[in-house]
Amino acid sequence: MTKLYRQQIKVQTRDRLPVAFYWRRVWYRVTACTVKEELPSRREWWRMPGPPRYRCETKQGLVCDLIKDGNGWKLERVWD
Repeated sequence: MTKLYRQQIKVQTRDRLPVAFYWRRVWYRVTACTVKEELPSRREWWRMPGPPRYRCETKQGLVCDLIKDGNGWKLERVWD
């Protein structure tokens, strides 16, 4: 189950991957991160691919999806 947030956050990166982010007055250190790119299906070939999503696990035990778009970084959702 997930909770959708879509909130702007501050992110520190290394080699273009998040290594830490600041959300709700707490810095979270990322311990694992995978990149998931959404590609359109064959029926939606005309649709542009969305921004890559970074599924991150933190030292504090939080599992979340981060997105980087033209406006900066957002915490999109948190997984239970």
